[in-house]
Amino acid sequence: MEATMVEIVHTLAAILILWLIWRSLWHLVWRPYAVAGWFERQGIRGPPYRFVLGSLWEMKQMLIAERGKTPLDIGSHDYTSRVSPFFHKWAADYGKTFLYWLGPTPTIYSTDLELVKQVLEDRTELFQKDYLNPSLERIFGKGLLTTNGDDWKRHRRVVYPIFYHENLKSVSAMTRESTQKMIAQWCNLIEKGDGHQADIDMGCYAEELTLGVIERVIFGAHYKEAREGFAEGKEIQKLAVRAFADPQIPGLRSITSKTTRLIKERLASGVDGDDLIGLMLRASKSEEVESLSSDEMISECKTIFAAGQDTGATLLTWGMFLLTIYPEWQERLREEVLRECRDDDGDAPYINSIQALGKLKLLNMFLLETLRLYSPLPFLLRKTASDTTLANIKFRKGTMITIPVMMLHRSKEIWGLDADEFNPMRFEKGVLGAANNTYAMLAFSCGPRGCPGRNYTMIEVQTVMTMILRRFSFSLSSQYVHMPRNFISLAPRYGLPLIVRNLLDGEKSDI
Repeated sequence: MEATMVEIVHTLAAILILWLIWRSLWHLVWRPYAVAGWFERQGIRGPPYRFVLGSLWEMKQMLIAERGKTPLDIGSHDYTSRVSPFFHKWAADYGKTFLYWLGPTPTIYSTDLELVKQVLEDRTELFQKDYLNPSLERIFGKGLLTTNGDDWKRHRRVVYPIFYHENLKSVSAMTRESTQKMIAQWCNLIEKGDGHQADIDMGCYAEELTLGVIERVIFGAHYKEAREGFAEGKEIQKLAVRAFADPQIPGLRSITSKTTRLIKERLASGVDGDDLIGLMLRASKSEEVESLSSDEMISECKTIFAAGQDTGATLLTWGMFLLTIYPEWQERLREEVLRECRDDDGDAPYINSIQALGKLKLLNMFLLETLRLYSPLPFLLRKTASDTTLANIKFRKGTMITIPVMMLHRSKEIWGLDADEFNPMRFEKGVLGAANNTYAMLAFSCGPRGCPGRNYTMIEVQTVMTMILRRFSFSLSSQYVHMPRNFISLAPRYGLPLIVRNLLDGEKSDI
């Protein structure tokens, strides 16, 4: 009897092992080749699938090869072959729509605007957001920007008010305070030097400034307690992007526990506040809005932190870069700020309201062109929730779709023959006047799942630029190396060293 039971156990174990082997072979071998054949019969080709890794190994090798190349010319904005050499090569080899592989996951790349429009306009949750990696979800959170379906609708009802007009006024005020501190630091550096100019790394200052603002947006008066956790969180994000292989990231539990502790303390105190946590806590007491759990609040904080801080820092960094290599635009924007931002008596310049920022038409055009040439996110990803048809192409469930923002932003078919050139005046009549398609400008995505923090980022960066344009002039340091890279978002590989000069020659100004 015992021998029979042992035989049964061994037989079941053997069946289980065979089933697991069959499933693995189906997922890693047969299915990828079947999917490749499915798309090829529709005229969609691409680089061949390689066992387990798909196209990832080839992508990595191309990136390594690009690192050894000489820097770009300072005035060159066509960095696509450096940041995404694989997309650049495969688009040349296979056309505007092709198939590549993120491991065993089939992924369609396309610059077909009809396909892009159908994906981004969808309101049926057919094209969902997906990290593709559990570690990234744990680190960047699964909040308003990354949830799907009913969860997204629930998060939206709770969190979206943080981006309402009244709350954006406080963002402008907080940015003003942080910028005043940065200006004071620059003035101290100048005084310690020759009294006229100083060397700075704008990338570091942009990151520090936007970090200071977003932590106050999330934690309000408790932001100082959260700073250590957020600083660690930023480093953890960088580690995760470097690894991207489901690593055990050191410190992940640390930031989660610190955030959890602060949320629990706020819950116990009963103090709501006007910050993000305050909004979520008020929702938890309301019968009109379905509240978020503590875990969801933590996740939302991580998502808003990652998206809000990085997008603002990226736009500010590249905006400052462009102002240094196009000094005529630096002067034009400075003149506009001094002309338009004045008090009711027409005397001292002021920057105390969103209405004042709305008068700065040239600055808005300049920032739109910065976003076009140096979009924080080089591409968007979506995943099909079921079989579907897009632009006459049939997709299987689980297929990823890559929308290459930086390629679309440089399309001569969309933007004209000067698509690779810096020309803010193209936006004189708005985005529709600059391009021939509503979905041509995707720095903040479009459609119902477009970035809700667009106005937050624009107001933050506008506030910073208006303040420093009045006080300083700046030029590019000879130490700068023009090698953009995609790291969380698009950033200068070796920072952005600038030379800042005090325009007031030691005079004090009520900024």
